[in-house]
Amino acid sequence: MYRSPFQTISRQTTAFKKKGSWKLGYHTGIDRVCDTNRILVACTDGTVTRVNSCGASYGNHIVFRTDDNRSVLYAHMADKPAVKVGERIRSGQILGRMGNTGNSYGAHLHIEVQNSKAWGYGKKLINPNSVINWEKFSDKEGDFMSKSWKNGSTPEKVYQTVADCKAKKNSIGSLDARESATCVAIADGCYLLTYSAAGTTKAGFVAYAGGVK
Repeated sequence: MYRSPFQTISRQTTAFKKKGSWKLGYHTGIDRVCDTNRILVACTDGTVTRVNSCGASYGNHIVFRTDDNRSVLYAHMADKPAVKVGERIRSGQILGRMGNTGNSYGAHLHIEVQNSKAWGYGKKLINPNSVINWEKFSDKEGDFMSKSWKNGSTPEKVYQTVADCKAKKNSIGSLDARESATCVAIADGCYLLTYSAAGTTKAGFVAYAGGVK
């Protein structure tokens, strides 16, 4: 599995092959948003094959061929990518920022993955969620890896930032007693969790240390 193109937790806003007004009648990739960090990095090692040459609808965009011969497209980037065609990139290398260029309504990353060395519109599409672990933020050994988390016997408040979590103010919700989640990072004694609420994946910090398994 590839690492996340983001440096921290993101959330999906548009699903793969959702029906709509797109040229093919459905969404060719997925859209994701990170609310705290707009930096985009390479999700795996590869070689740049296209830069801003797949159509104006994508805005600023990049395509790279992965070492396992897939094509990955990042679209709607804030700025023109600094990398060039033929350039070798490494997993975790900064490629730009999440943006709102091209046919876009609000800053987000549109990402496509194709089971092909060469990108082509709507060709050999695969669901990015099948090859990307959105909770993996590094390839380095010893870095924190996702762990199971389970709440205690009382509800646990969830916060958007570490500062709010430590101060226990501005809660954005809560987890029920005994509710399960996934811990993806630990920051200054607070635990960053992903969890499901009303059918949507959400993320936030909690202070309950006993939940990590």
